[in-house]
Amino acid sequence: MHHSTSILSLKCYDTIRDRSSIISLLFQRHNFINLQSCQFISVNPSAELDNVIKQVESLNRLVSFSIIQPSTVNTNEKNQSDITRTVFMSKSSSLRSVMLRYNYAYLDLSTYTSIAPNLISLDLLISGSPNTVSVYSILPILRVCHRIRYLHTIIKHEIPSENNNVNISIQEAFINENDLPISPQVTSFDLSIFTTCDTRSIAYILRCLPNLLHFKFFHESPEVVCPSSYDLVNGYTWQYMFEMHVPFLSKFDFHISILKEHPNLDLDVVVNSFQYFVQKYPEWQMVIDRWGPDAKNPLEYVMLRTIGYHQYKRNLQINIPLINYELFETRSTRTTTTTTNDHYLYYSDIKILKLNMTKITPKTARSFPLFQHINSLVIDMRTKHSSWNKSLSFVNWVQSNDNDDEQQYVAYLSNIVHLPNVTKINFEANVDPSGSADIKFILQACPNVIDLKISPLYLYLAAIIDNPSLISIFKQIKILNLITRHSNVCSDLVSNLVKRFPSLTHMEVRVASFNYFESAIDILLSHQQNLSYLNIGHSTPAIFNQPFSRSHIIDKRCQAFGFNTIDEHKGNFKLLWILISPPTYATNMWMFNMGRIQKKISRILNSKPIDVCKSYRARLCSQEDFSFKLNDYENHILHIHGNQDFVVPIESIKRPLKHTLIVNTNDHDLEEPDILQERTIKAVEFICRNE
Repeated sequence: MHHSTSILSLKCYDTIRDRSSIISLLFQRHNFINLQSCQFISVNPSAELDNVIKQVESLNRLVSFSIIQPSTVNTNEKNQSDITRTVFMSKSSSLRSVMLRYNYAYLDLSTYTSIAPNLISLDLLISGSPNTVSVYSILPILRVCHRIRYLHTIIKHEIPSENNNVNISIQEAFINENDLPISPQVTSFDLSIFTTCDTRSIAYILRCLPNLLHFKFFHESPEVVCPSSYDLVNGYTWQYMFEMHVPFLSKFDFHISILKEHPNLDLDVVVNSFQYFVQKYPEWQMVIDRWGPDAKNPLEYVMLRTIGYHQYKRNLQINIPLINYELFETRSTRTTTTTTNDHYLYYSDIKILKLNMTKITPKTARSFPLFQHINSLVIDMRTKHSSWNKSLSFVNWVQSNDNDDEQQYVAYLSNIVHLPNVTKINFEANVDPSGSADIKFILQACPNVIDLKISPLYLYLAAIIDNPSLISIFKQIKILNLITRHSNVCSDLVSNLVKRFPSLTHMEVRVASFNYFESAIDILLSHQQNLSYLNIGHSTPAIFNQPFSRSHIIDKRCQAFGFNTIDEHKGNFKLLWILISPPTYATNMWMFNMGRIQKKISRILNSKPIDVCKSYRARLCSQEDFSFKLNDYENHILHIHGNQDFVVPIESIKRPLKHTLIVNTNDHDLEEPDILQERTIKAVEFICRNE
């Protein structure tokens, strides 16, 4: 990157294969003095960001700055504090927009001596314990950010996993009503809450925004809400708040999802309470859905949404709870009947749906399915009534010829989802062959499915694996996941799999013992030309016998397909990853990468174009000595080792290699930015020379 001064916009995902920090390396090597837009995604928790923070602090042309951290990736607490303070206290007059999506409570905001003078757009994730974070946490932000016009806040509670089902009461904060931080310049407010809240706390925030024009509200909570939260589904309460505090409001959209105890809500009463907004705002409509987990459960899910909510662009993941269609009811402000044929219009942005299909009874067919835009479907059949006697053989079980119930099952499912749009199906089912007919008809009704998760036991059944009506479906499957609870794959199933699923690029299986699966891997290597990812989970520790070696796998692939079938002019490459691990998927990982590196790599070194580069890399967790296998590949191996490595001391290497790079570090993983740069350059040069 020789012209970093000419870069105006930078979007960087801080994740690479060896877990090094790209962001840290970039800002250590380059000065982006003219940067105007900067976005970091998935920042490495161990990244050293001192250089990054110093540069951000000095960027006089920076207009927009964003950090988006996935919920599964933690952030270094020191980095959080330093970045937050640096961005908020920026003296740059050009900084207009800030988005900080990482877990932070902003408890120290009042200590900031100054705030970016022209900051007008702010998007924050406010997260912490229930004792420190609530809707009221927005008030200190309004107190210090005087020029904000567009505000989006996400409120989340960090609750230990063992307490997920605890009913969290709403913490009533002390509010001095005579000293509220009035923010007259805020015209757009987006409030997303992932915990319990009530309209009282929201009303305090709205009182601070007297000139608000647009209000978008999202609420989703895994906890059973307390009665004080019931006002969230009362249109009259919202009407009163808006008339009292935000009289200029011209746009109001929401998605509200709550889990409550009985008695059931009267859906017609709820719908009628929102008629004021139908009259006030052009084309404003609302739908409400209600269902219970099962008939005996005293809880019910209630979900409300306006028809305009799907139009918003956002980085929030909306999780619709498992729907039990048997108990499903819906109403909308657009119709007075119980049959809402425009339901799909409200949920056109929802692509994933989980359905409880354990019991069905005939219902009136809908003109349009409830959800037309679903492409990923999870079907829960785990408690479906079974006619199977578990004392009988699973494989030899015979399905009755009466298909009326199963066809009704598909018709029933078609009321909910537009099946031709489904490309991914996950069958969550008991180990029960009586479900095979349901699976058969569902797969037939989803002609475009290419991603399938299913118990391998169903693929032992001739009614599934040898069914003529399913052959064309199986041929188009590209992703097959057979890892389910208590269901292992035996090697004798693999021959049928490669015959029925010839287009697989991605496969996941679990075996009882890896040692008996070597022949099956040979079959996969020799017949699945498109396979690029294979994940094998095993229940017992693996002992890798000699036939399953790196050279064996390479030879198998070359014998079956060769390397000449790849279009080198287009820069395509064949890549095969085999991941072998115990059920925890955390240790004993064996990775194999066989591929071709594209021509772009030569540009990094300013060297001559490279037609093809081959890279063979393996990490093997085993006590067996494989060094004798290195003889044939001596000229194609570059050994890189830290001279102070205490995990594998360099003195322990008994067989020196011809090509060795010794680096001055005690970092076993060679992740330090300087070392990463050095070893990457040397490795690429080595690959180029050996082509």
